[in-house]
Amino acid sequence: MDPVLLFGENVFSILLFLFGLAFPLVILLGVIGLTGLREVTRYEKYQTFYYRMSPITKIAFVATVTGVAAVTIWWVGLFLALGTLATFLSLKEGKRKFALGAFMCFSGTVGLMWSQATIIPYTFLEYVIYKVCLSSVSDITNLTPVWTWPAPSSAFFILIGYQPVLTLESLYYGLQIAVRAVAPTVGALILIMTSTPSDMLRSLRKVRVPVQIIFALVVAMRTVPRIFDALNIAVRVQFMRGFGSRAPRSLYIFYMAAAALTGIIPAMAFLFRGARNTAISADTRAFMAYKERTYLKPVMFTSADHFMWVMIGLMMVFAVIANLEGFGRAIYYAALGSSCGAPVSG
Repeated sequence: MDPVLLFGENVFSILLFLFGLAFPLVILLGVIGLTGLREVTRYEKYQTFYYRMSPITKIAFVATVTGVAAVTIWWVGLFLALGTLATFLSLKEGKRKFALGAFMCFSGTVGLMWSQATIIPYTFLEYVIYKVCLSSVSDITNLTPVWTWPAPSSAFFILIGYQPVLTLESLYYGLQIAVRAVAPTVGALILIMTSTPSDMLRSLRKVRVPVQIIFALVVAMRTVPRIFDALNIAVRVQFMRGFGSRAPRSLYIFYMAAAALTGIIPAMAFLFRGARNTAISADTRAFMAYKERTYLKPVMFTSADHFMWVMIGLMMVFAVIANLEGFGRAIYYAALGSSCGAPVSG
């Protein structure tokens, strides 16, 4: 092979590898930013549909979306994700949150699709797509090659788990996995953005969830936006001190990533101090001094809850009908090797 052509192929292979790593990072830091991540992970008071709904109903909705996306064909999960994302418009500053959610979904879809497409074995793809059982792990008879990792860089890619050839079917498989994961993620963001920690505590305790688990969830809900707050402050301080001030605009995203990495330690130190304050607050309020809690504000179900429970029931019925009509999940997990073709749970 022409050395120049081989060199070009190796450079392009490295760029593809960097794409899988850098593209989600570029979207998260360059487009959404730490401020945007903070906005979609914290509660803001408002009075529309989701805000009037009990956290129990929203948790049931997320669980139902997860189940339906898992047991039906992949494009059902895609429609669930897009439909749920569209309801972001009803949130406070809905257009901005819709845009942030769309970029997060796109970033997550591309990142997860690429991570799955590069490592999935050919024997698996041959069986789940074409129902062909192969004995050779390197046989790609029915698959459509998209890119072959050239030597000498192929040794590195195989070492980190990549298959020697990237195929169209592996990208299709990765897309199926990705869209199934995006739907529950969008629903979880709604739960976080429209529920206060105290509402979560009251609602979950009413259905007898152990208070230790509830406390852990509440602390997590309060901590995630604080992480982005602390990182955002650490990054801004570094830029105020001149970090990357002479760098070209095209490299800004990489300087932001570097500033975020170097800001992890001070951000964690700040959060550890906050954790100490949380522990003192829990002790001050006699946390777990009694088995049961009293509540000033009662947990109530509104018309929004009733409507959502109807939707949850309809989604469950749809999932059953879809499976009966042949629109069940298109990815079947099967044992490979001597038992190739034998379906197993997964």
